[in-house]
Amino acid sequence: MKFFTYLFLLLGFTLSAQDDLLDLIDEGPQTEYAYATFKGTRIINLQSNELPAKGVMQFMIMHRFGAINDEFLYNFFGLDVAQIRLSLDYSFTDWLNVGIGRSSFSKTYDGFAKIRLLRQSKGAKNMPFGLVWYSTINYTTLKWDDNLPHNESDRLSYTHELIMVRKFSKNFSLELVPSLVHFNLVEDQKTPNDIFVLGIGGRYKITNRVALTAEYGLQLTDNFYYDTDGNKTNYENALSIGVDIETGGHVFQIHATNSRGLADPQWMARTPGSWGNGDIFLGFNISRVFTVKKPKLPEE
Repeated sequence: MKFFTYLFLLLGFTLSAQDDLLDLIDEGPQTEYAYATFKGTRIINLQSNELPAKGVMQFMIMHRFGAINDEFLYNFFGLDVAQIRLSLDYSFTDWLNVGIGRSSFSKTYDGFAKIRLLRQSKGAKNMPFGLVWYSTINYTTLKWDDNLPHNESDRLSYTHELIMVRKFSKNFSLELVPSLVHFNLVEDQKTPNDIFVLGIGGRYKITNRVALTAEYGLQLTDNFYYDTDGNKTNYENALSIGVDIETGGHVFQIHATNSRGLADPQWMARTPGSWGNGDIFLGFNISRVFTVKKPKLPEE
């Protein structure tokens, strides 16, 4: 009997020691990840680092009215010449999001993928910034008006973006987005097919539900076209400012920009108008998310 008594006492002491060791492990440094760096998956035009959670589907409407200097009242506050883009995307994992979209400008269809590579974090794992890769393929269906033979590949264009982001505080976030835009077909032999763009975007939070946003697409390539008189004319850099309003499952974004196009190659590399000339377009983005696949809860 004494043997069994000593055995039970020894087992009890061993289990207690193991629990104490586990408690010490649990009290070790934890990894704290940055979240809500931006409220939406786009700042305005420019992609942010955000992805919907795993199993979540997002539907987005991007709407842009006509330019203020284009007979704004006659065109019913720009509504008669408005542009719109509809998109639907889904996150298969917490790091992979894919989707499709359709823009009325040039009747463009697009498919895209967004991959989270790194997350900003501190604690046990210290990562000072986040990193996301984003790529699109775009297909225009506008009828040709030059009566020349064309290949279907002439309708294709592509964008690739490396999104580098940091949340400096609970109120301020900033990202740099080196990007490449490629057009299979351009207007002239001298016009570049490849345009390098440095996207810069930021957000400043005013309240828990309202934030100011701004973005700029700096073209690093001499990107130009020839006007009807044969004069070389450079495409403008896209500058946009806006306000984010979060309302539960919706994120409502109101903005002003000099870019009319909504698909990525269009606003990045095909913006002819400038703020100085009054080529300013008012618009809004609105997104709604739906949980398609609920996350599994830990077993009790």
